[in-house]
Amino acid sequence: MPEIVACTAVHPLPDGEVRLLGAIDVVTGSMTRVDVGGKKLLVDCGVTQGKDPKRKELPEEAKEADALLLTHGHLDHIGSLPQLLDSGWDKPILCTRATYEICRISLEDSLSMARLPDREITAFLRQFERQVRTLAYDVNATVQGLKGTIAFRDAGHILGSASIEICTDASRVIMSGDLGRPNSPILRDANSRWSDDRDVDLVVLETTYGARSHEHTHEDIEGTLERIVNDAWKRRAKVLIPAFAIGRTQVLLWFLSDLVEKKRIPEIPVALDTPMGLLVTETYKRAKRLYDRETLDRIQHGDDPLDFDSLFTVRRGKDSFRLRQSEGAMIVIAGSGMCTGGRIIGHLVDGLPDPETTVLFVGHQGAGTPGRRIQEVAAAGGGTVRFDGEELPVRARIEVLRGLSAHMDRHELLGWLGNIPRVKRVGLNHGDVAAQNAFLAFARERGVATG
Repeated sequence: MPEIVACTAVHPLPDGEVRLLGAIDVVTGSMTRVDVGGKKLLVDCGVTQGKDPKRKELPEEAKEADALLLTHGHLDHIGSLPQLLDSGWDKPILCTRATYEICRISLEDSLSMARLPDREITAFLRQFERQVRTLAYDVNATVQGLKGTIAFRDAGHILGSASIEICTDASRVIMSGDLGRPNSPILRDANSRWSDDRDVDLVVLETTYGARSHEHTHEDIEGTLERIVNDAWKRRAKVLIPAFAIGRTQVLLWFLSDLVEKKRIPEIPVALDTPMGLLVTETYKRAKRLYDRETLDRIQHGDDPLDFDSLFTVRRGKDSFRLRQSEGAMIVIAGSGMCTGGRIIGHLVDGLPDPETTVLFVGHQGAGTPGRRIQEVAAAGGGTVRFDGEELPVRARIEVLRGLSAHMDRHELLGWLGNIPRVKRVGLNHGDVAAQNAFLAFARERGVATG
């Protein structure tokens, strides 16, 4: 029975230590240094987001690392990479091929949003490419001077996401990264097969939803989508969906394709009006080797859930403007997910004052974001929200699609942990204080934790 500890930065190892430099008692800003086997390994280099305390400077411990290992391409795990490389750090970066591709898209978009000159963005991406070394899942690798091996295990969170296993003669460490829900569309489930030939000294486990149980099933998701789409079709109205480009957009397309295939909704036009979301979707389509069996079977039978007949892409800004002038029933998926920028703004300027329009949120809206403001105004029965310097009345129908979370809940986290044999200690991270303490209590109640 392992000892589980919450909100703890330093964990000892037989030949070193694990030190959390970020996401110690908050969700974002993942950054951990693993000193083991004679080397200093940095796992993730994320930026803090939302209301989490902002990191003023990159920790010196990060700059001292001999190599960087990336679990996946979300900004809260990679967003401080430009700062690291700008400091002169020129060591190897290890990740899966798909994570490398997602990182390039995400970082280029982030730097463009920060209005960095194109030449500086190009220079950064070239440097990043020079330092990257990609690895397949379940292949033992090493870095120069490390007395041990590194392996990436499928984490089922987004394309290319990985848990990382680090083994030396003296220590064995598993970093969970972000863990995707079992039986989620498109991607395979997180790895559940771990060697039992030796003890695991430490598992660092994410607890984004350590205090929660997901209550919505795939049937619930499809039922909500079916109702909203059929209602819009009857009214010849638009459904505007603020899109999270990585993961959420692709899963949403999967569900829409599935509903059309089952003839539960008509072949309503679906416009993918998010340049970043389009690039990520194309990356997904190139990586079919990482799909789960159900999705591969659908493709084999001629039903590609990311490329169905009624789906069309909007690449140019002027075409996005024309799309806003079109009439009739349509689903528009546009960035960004919390309405903080991107092409969704133009659609909302047109659609929010219109009682016939439906705005469908498919992910969490952070406190203080325009998306949260829209939800609050709708819940209060009316009001305005500011976009482009203009106060817009919220008259549109506001809906929320729950259940699309890409993180395991507390039951699923405990199940994932239970698949790892001979664990001595578990350090919780990537969750706020309440979530970590709740998960610790949950594990104790079920007799699977001490400490």
